Amino acid sequence: MLANFKKIGVAAAVATAIGASGAAQAIVLGEPGGALLVPHVVYDSKAQVNTMIGVTVGDAVPAGQFPTVQGTGSECSSSGSKQLHWYFFSTKSVHLADGFVKISCNDFSRFDWGYVITNPNRPFPSLDGVSGYLVLSSNDARSDSVASNYTLYGSAYLIQGDWASEAYIPVLPLRDAVGSGDEVTYKGGIPSDVNPLLAGIPLAYSNSVAARFSLRYFVDPTPLNGSTRFVLWFPDNSGETHGNGKIDRSAVAIDVYDADEIAVSSTLSLPNELNIIDASKIDGTTNNPGSHAIPDLASGQPALNSGFVLFHLADTSNTLTGPQYSRAGISFSLIGLGTSANSVQVQTDLAHERGIVPSF
Repeated sequence: MLANFKKIGVAAAVATAIGASGAAQAIVLGEPGGALLVPHVVYDSKAQVNTMIGVTVGDAVPAGQFPTVQGTGSECSSSGSKQLHWYFFSTKSVHLADGFVKISCNDFSRFDWGYVITNPNRPFPSLDGVSGYLVLSSNDARSDSVASNYTLYGSAYLIQGDWASEAYIPVLPLRDAVGSGDEVTYKGGIPSDVNPLLAGIPLAYSNSVAARFSLRYFVDPTPLNGSTRFVLWFPDNSGETHGNGKIDRSAVAIDVYDADEIAVSSTLSLPNELNIIDASKIDGTTNNPGSHAIPDLASGQPALNSGFVLFHLADTSNTLTGPQYSRAGISFSLIGLGTSANSVQVQTDLAHERGIVPSF
């Protein structure tokens, strides 16, 4: 009776809350897109790391409900076989491999990256140990003159060891459209650019302002063997041009804070589209340029080598403004504990966006 009472009581409370507000707020894993971006993908047989991706093909959604889908129908409703195309790119956005899987309407596709590159039918053995990112797109929209009418929902996980842990990898929706608002540019049937992004952390488009965000870290040599990798994905490599400005991430200003609110300033080079940074190797502090910033904060307190890094990123020198020149990226921490592949536990900590403010 007590269990039933609890269930009824919770249901009544929920119903009352919904009735009082007139609507219920929902928290969802991810927004759908006409295409999808998986910003960090890797299979490493030696380190026993793999990436598992799930894609759900849904029905069409009403126009305007989601800015990342067309809303004008669904390729699922048309005749003929359906294919979900995948394209794998290096950290510097060099196309390395592509292929497709068969899908149907209201289908779920399980995408095992380790199997994709090692199975005998279509092996890519050279990709073992290579980090990169994936773009997933529809059957028809593989040129700039054709829009995707797919509604794709995605989720991805980094698997460590024999399923010792399952760390969440954020999947960003992309609008594969014609003309204004198109986020996927094709060249010879291969995505050559994914920019701008409607989803993610907004990036400043002027050298007079900076996008600010912070990432958690935990670095503890003993006894927990803590480690942290910062994963940062941007629409372009450093040195490339966006709009009428050049992107410069050669010396991104950062402040490294420990748990005792002690901070040191440093700079960090983020040269690639996909950057994977070992937090314990961040160096060049103003106080001790020859040493590492994070371990230098050790103060003997229980929260040794734990804190966050605040990024100040003036991404381009654009003078042009507007949605077509805006940019966004994605960043998160992969925090690990343990030593061997089958004992390491990895968790994801998403970046905390702090907005875009004037540079200092």
